[in-house]
Amino acid sequence: MKRYYRIISSILSIVISGSSVCMYTNAEDTSSVNYSTLLSESKDQEKNLSVISASDADITSDSVSSGEIPFDVFDIYNAHMAVGNVTDPDTPEDIYRESWGIDVSQWQGDINWQYVKDSGVDFAIIRSGYGKELSQEDPKFRQNMAGAQAAGIDCGTYWYSYALTVDEAYQEAEVCYEIIKDYDFTYPVYFDIEDPSQMNLSTAEVSAIVEAFCTRLQEKGCYVGVYSCASFLTTKIYDSVLEKYDVWVAHYTNADKPDFYGDYGMWQYTSNGAAQVNGIYTETLDLDYCYINYPYVIAENIQTPVQPITPPAYIDPDVTAKGIDVSEWQGDIDWNAVAANDIQFAIIRAGYGMYESQTDSSFAKNYTDAKAAGLDVGTYWYSYAKTPEEAVKEAEVFCKVIEGCQFEYPLYVNIDDSVVSGLSNDEVEAIVDAFCSYVESKGYFIGIIGSVELMNSRFNDELLKKYAVWISQFGVPTPAFNRIYGMWQYSMSGTVSGISGAVDCNYCYDEYPEIIKNAHLNGF
Repeated sequence: MKRYYRIISSILSIVISGSSVCMYTNAEDTSSVNYSTLLSESKDQEKNLSVISASDADITSDSVSSGEIPFDVFDIYNAHMAVGNVTDPDTPEDIYRESWGIDVSQWQGDINWQYVKDSGVDFAIIRSGYGKELSQEDPKFRQNMAGAQAAGIDCGTYWYSYALTVDEAYQEAEVCYEIIKDYDFTYPVYFDIEDPSQMNLSTAEVSAIVEAFCTRLQEKGCYVGVYSCASFLTTKIYDSVLEKYDVWVAHYTNADKPDFYGDYGMWQYTSNGAAQVNGIYTETLDLDYCYINYPYVIAENIQTPVQPITPPAYIDPDVTAKGIDVSEWQGDIDWNAVAANDIQFAIIRAGYGMYESQTDSSFAKNYTDAKAAGLDVGTYWYSYAKTPEEAVKEAEVFCKVIEGCQFEYPLYVNIDDSVVSGLSNDEVEAIVDAFCSYVESKGYFIGIIGSVELMNSRFNDELLKKYAVWISQFGVPTPAFNRIYGMWQYSMSGTVSGISGAVDCNYCYDEYPEIIKNAHLNGF
């Protein structure tokens, strides 16, 4: 079912007030994901609440199964290719096995590991420490390892990282190895990267940190993996890096799989599992599903991670058009070549900030050439406003820059910039409402663009009902957003003929050109 009832509401608003609204986020503005809300808690905090984004943390106690492992997370046998240097494993079951486990640290206190085993737990990932000092060994690590292994539970370990540079990652790896070197692990040694201090690092910096830690431990003979929440794995670590190591993804969801479209061997699906495991007496406990037979893989010295076949990209049957969004960062664009790629629309950045001098240097040319190539066009303005008054100033400049243009797609305001991270939800909503109301009053169909994290955590339903919504989430088959949206920015690394380098790609679900023209908006 298409999202027409949102549009009907918008048209009614247009008839009454003379316009409508929508919003957007651009990866080229460095803030297509609001990292201030990406991670809310960390493994290293006292209550052991795993670091998960606002959208990732959508879980209730009712959604946690009684330990039953879902077989439809992905088709284990059809979803995987040959593994490492094992060219002919005896049976698929040698490589793939569904198991149920926990991960713990000092915050779970003293654990009765025999009771844990008797509860049906197959494996435990035990924190060995954090940071880059030997003194930061987890005080319960050795006790937990002894108890778990004595109870016959397979064990792996994780190291919580605070590294902000490659050198610090190497230091963490050396300290981690010094602490774990005398233990035999039948599950991987995981690099836990999720700390809020790492949120402002670039994807290149985070990827280099991950590779530094993991390669150093590989050199020492460890079988390594990477742990983080789905959003962080998707947006802050290059696929080429994740492909080198096993992935443990954290995502608390009511669905039967995490919203992570990459390859993974383990899924941390809740932190509310204490009631399901005897022998642990804290309020919180992380539970995990594993799909790889790590004891076999590690015993057979398989040095490359198991790599599931990535399914083909999911295309919603409700998609009405495919498009891109661009700014000056895409350089000179051959719009005729773009149009020949089955691209129907382009959302073009007009500018940013409160001054006309901040007009995107490629806006006029991109607008003219895209129109000449027969594409439908929309536009967006990147906001730095910290008050409604600043938002109105930005909206005034936006309207001046686009004066005389016609847009078949909505105008959007992008407020994913980190300047809003210290503002309350009410303040952020007031900024968006001020910008959109002003633009709407000038006869434009206006909307909001933002990451799934931002849209889920920062806006109430009433505001999102007033304006069109364009959401951004990468690397998932469908966005983790349970409210109505008209467009989805599903990739920031698309390849389109006529554009050098990566470009953001989008699906549209509404007949915006027809709606806008019939309502005589956007210059029509």
